[in-house]
Amino acid sequence: MPLRPEYTLHQSDLTEFLCAPLWEEENGSPLSVLSALARLGIDPWAEAARLAALPRGAAASALAVILRRLPAQQPEAPDALAAADRLVKLLPEGGSATAPNGEVVDRSRRTGIVNPWFFLLLMAALIAWGMNSFLS
Repeated sequence: MPLRPEYTLHQSDLTEFLCAPLWEEENGSPLSVLSALARLGIDPWAEAARLAALPRGAAASALAVILRRLPAQQPEAPDALAAADRLVKLLPEGGSATAPNGEVVDRSRRTGIVNPWFFLLLMAALIAWGMNSFLS
């Protein structure tokens, strides 16, 4: 039986952002963006996809607000806005090809680009219709 999506490792264009370290915790382990979002009760992939769809400045501001909600575990924790500016550079520009549930989305549908097979089929139909009209 396959694992439910929330229990699988998502392979997406958001992985680099989600695995990026925010800072080192008191026990010496790095705190990743994914762990930080999960600690706050935020779906990491949904939030990363939302941030990726925003302009860089807006994404950095939104992420900084979220990071400020984290309890500071050490006095030298980085400034939330500086950390957010560094992290949003890891997001894919123009949005993510990954849906919040981890499935890869057809980017051509999301961006409004029409599949080339559609044009080929349309041209064939128009030629057939034109030939039929011409022969009648």
